[in-house]
Amino acid sequence: MITPYLPMVVIDIIGSFAMVVLSLLCCYKAKILRETDQDNALFLYLVWISTGFMIFSVSRSFGHILRQFLILTSHTDTWQMIAAFSGSINTISFMLVSLITLFFNQSWKINEKILTSRKKLEITHGQLLSLNQTLEQKVVERTEMLTTSEHKARRIFEYSLDTILVTDAHFKIQEINNAGIALTGYKKEQMLEQNMGLMDFIAHAQDWEHILTHLNTNEYVLNEECEFLKSDNMEIRVMITGGVDYGAFGCAKTFHFIIKDINEKKQMEQQIAQADKLAAIGELSAGVAHEINNPLGIILGYTQLMLKESSEFEEDLKIIEKHVKNCRNVVSNLLSFSRKGSREVKNVDIHKELHGVVNFLKNHSDFRNVKIQLNLWENERLWVQGNAQELTQVVLNLMINACHAIKDNSDGFIELVTQKEKAHMLIHVRDNGTGISKHHMPRIFDPFFTTKPVGQGTGLGLSVGYGIIRHHQGKIMAANRKSQGAQFTIRLPLLNINSNEE
Repeated sequence: MITPYLPMVVIDIIGSFAMVVLSLLCCYKAKILRETDQDNALFLYLVWISTGFMIFSVSRSFGHILRQFLILTSHTDTWQMIAAFSGSINTISFMLVSLITLFFNQSWKINEKILTSRKKLEITHGQLLSLNQTLEQKVVERTEMLTTSEHKARRIFEYSLDTILVTDAHFKIQEINNAGIALTGYKKEQMLEQNMGLMDFIAHAQDWEHILTHLNTNEYVLNEECEFLKSDNMEIRVMITGGVDYGAFGCAKTFHFIIKDINEKKQMEQQIAQADKLAAIGELSAGVAHEINNPLGIILGYTQLMLKESSEFEEDLKIIEKHVKNCRNVVSNLLSFSRKGSREVKNVDIHKELHGVVNFLKNHSDFRNVKIQLNLWENERLWVQGNAQELTQVVLNLMINACHAIKDNSDGFIELVTQKEKAHMLIHVRDNGTGISKHHMPRIFDPFFTTKPVGQGTGLGLSVGYGIIRHHQGKIMAANRKSQGAQFTIRLPLLNINSNEE
């Protein structure tokens, strides 16, 4: 019996070992599959069932090998004692495998739901990615549009010919464009460092109060005209439009202003009105002057003849002679005002004529206590085409008026300045006198208008000067200086000529 039984034992032992090895390999493979996809329920099921079969195979193989060993060693009774335990382990292993198989169906349904939800999530994720890409593209497009719009707005701001000013709620300057820098004469950094505000450039307090009242009441101002003060204390006429900007949520309140320089326009309007008045009065003056001049000449001639022949009424005759000469001076001014005489036109060296004016005035008694400063354009000689005598007459009259304005000032000075401005030259006559009254300013070029006492002025000096400069295709302007005194500016077209040419 032993010899035929031995091959069966060997096969049983080898089969037991083979079963253990195969079950271990199955567990190993199932574990690898599980690690590749932790969320796959099928792979989890394979791990569980291969583990159950491994427990069963180990238990059964160990039981078979132990049984064969005990039979061959004649310990059958011992095997009978432990056979029940080995069978129980095998039974439990099969039950475990059965339970795993029974619960797998429910686990598989749950897994299918999970996979379906996962697939939906992947689809939703894909849609979100697509929407995100679309959103990013739109953000890029909107950013480009915003950048383009901001660039256009910045170009409008920077290259506007009118001043654009942005202030805070207290009207302190925050932003100003290039036109504003040119208008004010201050650098932007200087305005920000000195914490300058719009009110610092309004020449008259009542004008600022008027603008401020409109802003507080209506939150805007529209085409308000006022005097604007530049860095050199010169006043120019401007038009201000502006309003409040509350900005985006959380932003501080600001004010935006557009300031338009209308000084030249106003001066042009005044010059046109002045020219109309001068034309009418000039015609009248010419006729009156000619009618009066002949009788005055006869009276003066007879008076001088009587002075030579008789001394009985010498004092009375001298009084008559004096007043007749004064009348003839008035008539002469009227003739000059009407511009009926001949005018010799040639190239005029302005610097040469101004030197002559200053040298003449230094010997005048009224100018002995007045300091005259002559600041001429150093780069080149300035030439104009016109009548030298007439131009000298205008400057001389302006210097005399300035002298009268500072007669009560012990530190009085008059500054005579020339300047080149593109195709024109400027002559500035500045003083530190009393200045020009605001309500007198519109009338200073009117014929016969004077602020001097009776008998000290005819009121024709500035009118004649205005006419002379106008005939020379130029302009004459007046303004008050902020510190003290007045400034008259003559603007004449330049000649392109060498400085050594006579």
